[in-house]
Amino acid sequence: MQLDINQPSTGYQLGRLFAVLEKIQEEANPGINATIRERFYGAACSTPVTVFTNLLRLKNHHLAKLDNKGRVITFEKLLGDIVGKLQDFPPHLNLHEQGRFAIGYYHQRQAFFERKD
Repeated sequence: MQLDINQPSTGYQLGRLFAVLEKIQEEANPGINATIRERFYGAACSTPVTVFTNLLRLKNHHLAKLDNKGRVITFEKLLGDIVGKLQDFPPHLNLHEQGRFAIGYYHQRQAFFERKD
């Protein structure tokens, strides 16, 4: 399987969103020892409403550190696409949606390694 940007699952789209936020943090802070994954992954996939507002606020700080403004625009467009598929940050994800969160996260992470044509 590969990235499915049109997957209707909230868990899947939240997993994608988390992966993008982590990637932004990594590019803003090269060589960082611990990313948001180590600190927030568990809460993000089980109780999204408790962490995503904070992570989206931190994202602005991380984007401001990027020198490549084209990269900033690319990230903002990707974030807009993902958030546009969400209606709200749910208070809880059931186990099935937590699994979809993990799949969305890893599909999006893998897509960052694929060569663009």
